[in-house]
Amino acid sequence: MSSLHDNPPIAPGHARPLGLLRTLAGPLASFHPETFPAVSRTNYRRELIYTFLFSTALAVVEGGILGVLVTNAFAGAVPDGWLAAVVALLGAAPEGANITSFLWISLAHGRDKVRFINRLQLITIVLAGVIAIVPQNALGLALLVAAVISARVCITGVITLRAALWRANYSRFHRARATGKFSTISVLVIAVTGFLFARSMDAWEESFRLFIPLVCVLGLLGTVAYGHIRMRGGKASIKAERTDPSGSIAAFRPGATWKLLREDRNYARFMGSMFLLGFGNLMLPVPLVLGLKDRFAQGYQGSIVVISSIPLLVMPWFIPLWARLLAKVHVVRFRSIHSWFFVAAQAIVMLAFLTQSYWMLYISAFSLGVAYGGGSLAWNLGHLDFAPGPKASAYMGVHVTLNGIRGVTAPFFAAGMYRTAEQWSPGLGWTVFAASVVLCILGALGFVHLSRSMGDSIRRPKD
Repeated sequence: MSSLHDNPPIAPGHARPLGLLRTLAGPLASFHPETFPAVSRTNYRRELIYTFLFSTALAVVEGGILGVLVTNAFAGAVPDGWLAAVVALLGAAPEGANITSFLWISLAHGRDKVRFINRLQLITIVLAGVIAIVPQNALGLALLVAAVISARVCITGVITLRAALWRANYSRFHRARATGKFSTISVLVIAVTGFLFARSMDAWEESFRLFIPLVCVLGLLGTVAYGHIRMRGGKASIKAERTDPSGSIAAFRPGATWKLLREDRNYARFMGSMFLLGFGNLMLPVPLVLGLKDRFAQGYQGSIVVISSIPLLVMPWFIPLWARLLAKVHVVRFRSIHSWFFVAAQAIVMLAFLTQSYWMLYISAFSLGVAYGGGSLAWNLGHLDFAPGPKASAYMGVHVTLNGIRGVTAPFFAAGMYRTAEQWSPGLGWTVFAASVVLCILGALGFVHLSRSMGDSIRRPKD
């Protein structure tokens, strides 16, 4: 029998701190592998380690962070028009690279997906390291752009192929949870890494030559952890692919994309609304980077905090909420709710530039963080609510390819529109953000209409 000494009563004054500790520890405890089924636990643990380490290297090839680096570190080394074009190109790289998704589906067909992804991760680390050695002149800027675009193409392969692993290794509910956990860790690490990068660059502009190799070493350790992940039913999946060569979708075959969209009209309508919403969202980063320097006179830290750190630090608080919603409803219903947060965020950015109120950019950054939290989940998992099991990669391929098309057009369109507006009348650049607000509203309305027209078919999403 326990005595009072074994279980001493808790004094009222101590109850509150203990309750607070439990409240704070709860979200952290939810990341523990023990909260997942035993069959998924080992893979989840390894991917958790990988995500934490690899995200440090991923931060240095993010378009927003690189845009700030280029705008400041290469100022005076090349003409301003070139800088604006390069910032647009770097902004387009993450999304534009997605147009190569079918190439990766074709190359990975009938092969071990984990090994294939692992090699792409290693190449990405090497390419990120190139940024640390480029000279600060026109040639160095060209090398930086080439390395970043190549790295983003490799990351596209990782994103396209890992959806199939997640589908094999997790049930629908745990897939949403796991993706939410990975996204949370990734955005937190990228946010902190980006902030530290900005502080180091403000203190010493050559610090990127030491900072980048350090995070690349951490990323390399992450790839080692990922290499030990196992795909459930992987051997059977490889065998099935090798006996069905038609499943290999050739690279850059627009006909394959249009054929799938013709066969699945609801998915085509979903992609149409995504195109409008995505185009509007992709118009935002480049003029925001340019405007922070031109209109608000911000350097490394002031720019990166608004563009990257605040949104990424806000995301983890809302990812669990969005994950619970996505686990319960079809992605069409999810997007019909979630898209309006992008509309609100874009409208606040527009008002900040219209009124020249820098403090409003902090509010817009917070709002974007809320929207990005849901977007990070739906972007990776949404297609699975439409795709039959064997066609998961094909549906993801269509999704990221269309994302790539808008990715290579929206940033350049926005950069050109912003520069033209500012040259016509300084301060008129806010009209770019007004245009993006309109596109986001049209996309959100498209999701609402599709949700209503699909009716009962989206109430109970299949695994």
